[in-house]
Amino acid sequence: MKKLIVASALALTTLAGLSTSPKVQARSTTKSAKVSFKQYKINKKYKNGLKAKYYFNLPHLKGKSAAIKKINKDLLKKYKSSSYTTSKGIFRNAKDVSEGKLSSGGFFTKNCTYYDITKTSVSYNKNGVVSFKVYYSQWSGARGGEDGTYVGGNKRAYVKMITGWTYSLKSGKTLGVIDTAKGNKKSIQKKLDDGVTKYFGAKKGEYIYLNYYLKNGKLYLYPYLAGFNWNNIYAKHNPPIYYNSHFTIPSRYK
Repeated sequence: MKKLIVASALALTTLAGLSTSPKVQARSTTKSAKVSFKQYKINKKYKNGLKAKYYFNLPHLKGKSAAIKKINKDLLKKYKSSSYTTSKGIFRNAKDVSEGKLSSGGFFTKNCTYYDITKTSVSYNKNGVVSFKVYYSQWSGARGGEDGTYVGGNKRAYVKMITGWTYSLKSGKTLGVIDTAKGNKKSIQKKLDDGVTKYFGAKKGEYIYLNYYLKNGKLYLYPYLAGFNWNNIYAKHNPPIYYNSHFTIPSRYK
């Protein structure tokens, strides 16, 4: 049996941990949400043609129900965790590199752009559920080797992945695979096992981490490649696994 770990949004968790209680009392009768987006952009220039940019388009749901407020609070938390941690690292690295505080052995130092980009879009918005497709890409200038190390690497050690955030408009809770996929836990697990075997070439005992979003009555499942230099490493997998490699399973929400 393949060892499979499924991630909801950006957090890794086991499949069992993705289930929310079906007994939660509904606090809203909202079937769909009105969604707007606020764009956050920061662009800076440094010496030797070095640049750094940050971008995050933050979803915001219109409404005053407890569920809507809970979802907006969680979305804002995701933005803050990015803009106040990761993006500062990008600008700090760029500044230190431009001032010669970080060596060229570990970082690309000129004529390039460090970046932290989060792009979100609505992929599903009906039947009391809203789901966002999230594209995330980040590079803070680090060099990486084929084996995932810094030493002597000539490749960009970047993070790039597609993930999703899915919520109940009734309770405001984050929904995982068990909550949205069609079938019971056992049948869902089999579909996931079959998917990572067929589409990702998972071997016995191999860990495959997954993210998902909901669209057109299906769960779109992507590999979690947020680890250091994983995009370079998994490209060497047999067969190769890329950030946009994916498969689908049926959803209980059409």
